[in-house]
Amino acid sequence: MPVARRLEDVALELFATQGFDETTVDELALAGGVGRRTFFRYFPTKLDVVLGELDDGLAALASVLREEPGDDPVAAARAAFLAVNHYADAELPALRRRLGLIEDVPELAARATVRYRDWEQTLATDAAARWGTDPASLRAQVFGRAVVAAMRAVFSAWHVRPEADAAALGALVEEAFDALARGFSSP
Repeated sequence: MPVARRLEDVALELFATQGFDETTVDELALAGGVGRRTFFRYFPTKLDVVLGELDDGLAALASVLREEPGDDPVAAARAAFLAVNHYADAELPALRRRLGLIEDVPELAARATVRYRDWEQTLATDAAARWGTDPASLRAQVFGRAVVAAMRAVFSAWHVRPEADAAALGALVEEAFDALARGFSSP
């Protein structure tokens, strides 16, 4: 197992059992079998242990969006989010811990919100390209923000259902994109 992944797994477990604020970087490094300096080579802060996956997910999302054909940004975003949010059963406990931390630790929630801006801009840029408009246009910006808000709602809804598996997460993504495609003018 790569060092970064091992540190993430150990950190998520310690944060779940001890609390985010109560867990020190020294404890994370020790539990991960590395020194403090090595820990900081992989993660600039302990916040990044939890949030680093957002950056990886964004890179994957952008890559999938570039490969999606067509002029429908909803269809492209749907395909991209389904592709990047495909988890093996063994990955679900770590995902649940990560989501719980992002939801429950104010500092993590605030930092995640800053990172979500990059997701919003990536989606706005893709939508604008498909529509042949400016990424700064209100339509493109609303689209980017609406999709990210919908996916945040999906993960929140999935997280509070402990029995929900990877298929349930995919179904929620589909349901959210169905709502986005229809709009909200009628139930």
